[in-house]
Amino acid sequence: MKTKSGKSLFPIGIGTWNIGGTFAANPSAKYKGAEPDYDNEAAEIEAIRYSISKGQNHIDCAELYGAFHTDEVVGKAIAGLSREDLYIADKLWKTSVGKGLVRATVEQMLEKLGTEYLDMLYIHAPWDEVSWQEAIPQIDELINEGVVRDFGVSNFTVGDMEQTRQIAKHPIVANQMNYNALYKSEVTQEFQDYCRKNDIQVIAYQPFKRQEVLNDKTIRSIAEAHGAAPAQIALAWLLTQNTLPIPKSINKRHIDENVSAVNIVLSEHEMKQLNERM
Repeated sequence: MKTKSGKSLFPIGIGTWNIGGTFAANPSAKYKGAEPDYDNEAAEIEAIRYSISKGQNHIDCAELYGAFHTDEVVGKAIAGLSREDLYIADKLWKTSVGKGLVRATVEQMLEKLGTEYLDMLYIHAPWDEVSWQEAIPQIDELINEGVVRDFGVSNFTVGDMEQTRQIAKHPIVANQMNYNALYKSEVTQEFQDYCRKNDIQVIAYQPFKRQEVLNDKTIRSIAEAHGAAPAQIALAWLLTQNTLPIPKSINKRHIDENVSAVNIVLSEHEMKQLNERM
């Protein structure tokens, strides 16, 4: 990924969905369906720090996650570490993309993360019910000031990206998509070609699709042939697609497996098998 700061990113990032909070029903909350969770905070902080110690330096956060508590957990995890060695991304939720709302939200992100800048700020999705386009000039302004370094989008189609590029003064650096070996419908060849042409890095979230990918017979068979874990095969395939996957784990053994997935080389036959999986 071509970052504005020129930072070198580990090929596999740190996902934080469900760290620091859940999506249990909570209709009265600003972040509908999001609730903070404090019970596992110590283990989550330790896991993030362990991931960083293994070389992972790209941490993906979101305003929605844990109703903002996830940012606090990440902030505690990175406290005392070299900030310039890390690449921290955060995402604006639909309640924060309107006129005059972005700066205050980013300031809250920075406070909770304990940092003076974000490496990347995403628009979380192109919602139909809000004018997400209004966030773009505000993000441009924050980039001009150095408060944000890179601009990203999430769940944007080619049409959404093209519309964004017509408004934004700064380039789209990344598009975060639901993408894995079993779910490929959104990241089409046209989508990949557009991103490649415009230097937009595809960030793959839900690389394991809540265990669905890991239970797939083809993936498990390939994993057995490599003496590897299914998660490693799922990540290795995503790496061949020029994506940057962001798995979430608070289990040290799983973190070790994720990190070592960069060493797995899939054969042509295995690639054909995985490419054909739906």
